[in-house]
Amino acid sequence: MSRFKIFEEKLTERKVKARVAVVNAVIESAVDAAIEAASKGFAYPLFIGDKSKIEQLLGEHKNSFEYEIIDAKNEVESGKKAVELVKEGKADVILKGSITTSNFMKPILNKENGIVKPGSLVSHISVFSMETYHKFLIVSDVAINIVPTLEEKVKILKNAVELARSLDIKSPKVALLAAAETVNMKMPSSIDAAIISKMGDRGEFGDAVVEGPMALDLAVSRESCEEKNFHSPVGADADIVIAPDIDAGNVLYKSLTKLAKADLAAVLSGTMAPVVLTSRGDTAEIKYWSLLLALLSYKK
Repeated sequence: MSRFKIFEEKLTERKVKARVAVVNAVIESAVDAAIEAASKGFAYPLFIGDKSKIEQLLGEHKNSFEYEIIDAKNEVESGKKAVELVKEGKADVILKGSITTSNFMKPILNKENGIVKPGSLVSHISVFSMETYHKFLIVSDVAINIVPTLEEKVKILKNAVELARSLDIKSPKVALLAAAETVNMKMPSSIDAAIISKMGDRGEFGDAVVEGPMALDLAVSRESCEEKNFHSPVGADADIVIAPDIDAGNVLYKSLTKLAKADLAAVLSGTMAPVVLTSRGDTAEIKYWSLLLALLSYKK
């Protein structure tokens, strides 16, 4: 049984039910994820797209739960409509359906009409569950920010800490990744990590333990900490790892999913409503757990 089942328990305890805008809902996996969430009482789906195709995908579930269908001509119109619904207070969460990432993200990031929270940075946050680690591992950013500046890394960290707290991790342990645990003046990632770690010491991130620079092995392996005589509360017990750039983050993400066969849930943070950005090739299960993660981070 997936460790993500705890998402359902938390949503039930919190009595969460939110309106989910499914963008261009003409792909079975996204529709199935929304149906599953609705059947458990967590979601009221707003299916946006070609009405006849959506009705066809709903099939035998057509009369088994409450939902709305909002007709849209194409994926571009669907994406714009979802953002409009959030801005009008008519949708609480956005779930990506059959739409390219560029068309999906464009209305979300639009400077005039988008839904980026003032002063925030949009970042991608993944939550992994795997047999080789004793708890969830939260990884950011692997998909949005290419070479984040020091200021952007601070915002990425804040987004990840906020998500961790939505999972009831009250004092998350954060590892700022670099190639080594020592500061190297030729390695900008180590310098940024040291600065952010000091910010954490001074309470910038609230009740969180922030350590860096740290190599990945120290963040997740007790043996590595013992071998290297590394002492930190974060050592071998990280809740969150912050990648130095998108290359490192993406390699870690794909290593965990493809080689370690980790279970995955992922969302975008920094927006007025939680956003589920998954691949069209992702399974209905990944989209379902990601949707529940978004619902857990949704604030009424």
